[in-house]
Amino acid sequence: MKKRKNKNIIISFILIGLSIYFIFPFYWLIISTTKNVSQLFHKSLLPGKPNHFIENIQSIFSYENGIFFKWLGNSFLYAIVGAFLAIFIACLVGYAFRRYDFYGKRIVFILILGFSMVPVYATTLPLFMFFKDLALINTRLAILLPSFVNVFSVYLMVSYWNQIPDEVFSAAEIDGASDWLIFYKIGLPNIIPGFITLFLLHFVTIWNNFFLPLVLLNTRTKMPLILGITTITDSQGHPVYNLTLTASLFTILPLLILFISLQKYFKPQFYSSK
Repeated sequence: MKKRKNKNIIISFILIGLSIYFIFPFYWLIISTTKNVSQLFHKSLLPGKPNHFIENIQSIFSYENGIFFKWLGNSFLYAIVGAFLAIFIACLVGYAFRRYDFYGKRIVFILILGFSMVPVYATTLPLFMFFKDLALINTRLAILLPSFVNVFSVYLMVSYWNQIPDEVFSAAEIDGASDWLIFYKIGLPNIIPGFITLFLLHFVTIWNNFFLPLVLLNTRTKMPLILGITTITDSQGHPVYNLTLTASLFTILPLLILFISLQKYFKPQFYSSK
């Protein structure tokens, strides 16, 4: 009993240590939003005195006639539209794999699995050259179009569709339901947890996408928030660290709200062959 108690104490200390490790960056970010530039360089872990939190927020909102709100709107546009269409397309592909037998089906799935392992950064240069030929550089479409196809989401969506029993589809066919009716009224409601899970994952990926907008955009009003805040400077072109850190807090809040409100639907899944 004593040995077991000591083991529980050790595990508790390890978990507490890990909790501090993961929580500390958030604590440091929140504390930094209460300071001005000079207070930041004091490297104190206590809130700034005097407290500049409200002042920093006001400065962010009024910076360059409210360009912060344009960055925020761009981020929501890219993330919501991109994530929704990507997962909807993945749903269609998953449904096709679940319902139809076609030539090369297993080979196609293996290719999807292989392409899902390709790093996103490896596709940036080809996308740049492709969009340059289409005259789409420095447009919102250049950021939206690549987000519509997510190979990993297709791989996982096949898994979610494979959890629906054959009897469900057979009963719908006997009742005379068409493929579209089966997809919308029967199949889709059964994979809502998977749809929302993948939507969350893809939303976060697009929201935090920094490199692709950096390469494809050169107009600040079209930048997402994650990129726009790195361009915050004073009249002499020097970075304003307290404003950048305060704006960084707003890049996290939408993700926290989204995860908290949709966490009950979050359901990881793995592929199972049929």
